[in-house]
Amino acid sequence: MAQKIIVNDMVLLNFLGGMSEVGRSGIQVETKTENIVLDYGTKIQEIPPKFPLPVKKPDAVILSHCHLDHCGGIPIFFKTNSFLPIYSIDVTKPLVELLLLDSLKVSREEGVELPFTKQNVEKTVKSFLPKKYHKKFQIGKTKITFYDAGHIPGSAMTLLEVEGKNILYTGDLNVSNTRLIKGADRDLPKIDILITESTYSDREHPNRKSQEKELIRIIEDTLSADGICLVAGFAVGRIDELLLVLDAYGIDYPLYIDGMAKKAITIINQYKNLLRVSDSLDRALEKTEYVKDERMRKRIIRDPCVILTTGGMLSGGPIVWYIKKLYNRKNCSLVLTSYQIEGTPGRTLLQTGNYINPKVNLNLKLSMFVQKLDFSTHLGRSELFSFIKRIDPEKIFCIHGDHTEDFSAELRDRGYDAYAPLATNRTFRV
Repeated sequence: MAQKIIVNDMVLLNFLGGMSEVGRSGIQVETKTENIVLDYGTKIQEIPPKFPLPVKKPDAVILSHCHLDHCGGIPIFFKTNSFLPIYSIDVTKPLVELLLLDSLKVSREEGVELPFTKQNVEKTVKSFLPKKYHKKFQIGKTKITFYDAGHIPGSAMTLLEVEGKNILYTGDLNVSNTRLIKGADRDLPKIDILITESTYSDREHPNRKSQEKELIRIIEDTLSADGICLVAGFAVGRIDELLLVLDAYGIDYPLYIDGMAKKAITIINQYKNLLRVSDSLDRALEKTEYVKDERMRKRIIRDPCVILTTGGMLSGGPIVWYIKKLYNRKNCSLVLTSYQIEGTPGRTLLQTGNYINPKVNLNLKLSMFVQKLDFSTHLGRSELFSFIKRIDPEKIFCIHGDHTEDFSAELRDRGYDAYAPLATNRTFRV
């Protein structure tokens, strides 16, 4: 049963996923006249992948950014719709196309059937209506404005002005500048209702510069031992960031980029207005080679080098090939730079020292050096509290985290009216 929080029942928030978990984000915003969906992602590490709860006859989808845990379920809507408007920042459209088509390819290779087809993805891409930051638009009577979320290129916070209320959905949020992009917008209007991610509500991030220096130290030590340094990360917003980190410290060694990051960087580099320094990727790419095929992979691992490759949680992508070839070489190293969700091969490796990947029937004891570094572009614990204090909303909904109940309880202890939606209590009137 829906929980009535305040008397005004004009807006219904129906949380569809991302409750006490990271993955399959989805929120339904219902008014008397509109039915709007904020994100509709997937939890790809599950077999079969999990998606948010179904939505009947949405009027539009608002997409915060391209990562699959936020967009991976959108093609499901196009099993019954030939067109459904999808609003996002402009660069998000081609990145979504890239990631969705890759998810279909990977699922076929792994023998996992997704609940949509390539044709559904094609209809999805054709339905995008790109918008700019700070430019207000309307869906029916609901006014919407995108603000930069500072997470990856094109990531957006969404402000909905509806029934006299200002509702802000953060999507994935980062307030600090990175090598690649600027931190989130700080100049926001008065917010009545805040729906916030809480990925790192239970811990702080280490100093960013210390993580950069540790990465460089590992690379130097590995190359000095005539080894190969594998650096694994997400295709969008991580490999490109790492490339700029290495460039800042000086690239005087063979450097390669493998996997889908090549296409992602090519797309992002076409939207230079979203980059912190417009020509930064151009300069770094001059010192880099893209890996073209398996034949080239076999050649480059004969000599010391650094390889930036996709497969951030070690579940798939080129990183699996490299681990199979290098796992027993003590002079080689593997650096994980992405969040490792529970149950992924990356998390298992950090916990046990074994690379266990049932998708490709691998169980390897790694001799190579393994290190997890934090290059996250999510708010850390103190940053979350500071952001909320600055926004000072009337109500807060905590999602997209493994500890949302604890976080909402802490916020209540600090005087906020805070809630953690759960599968048994996920519908709220505001």
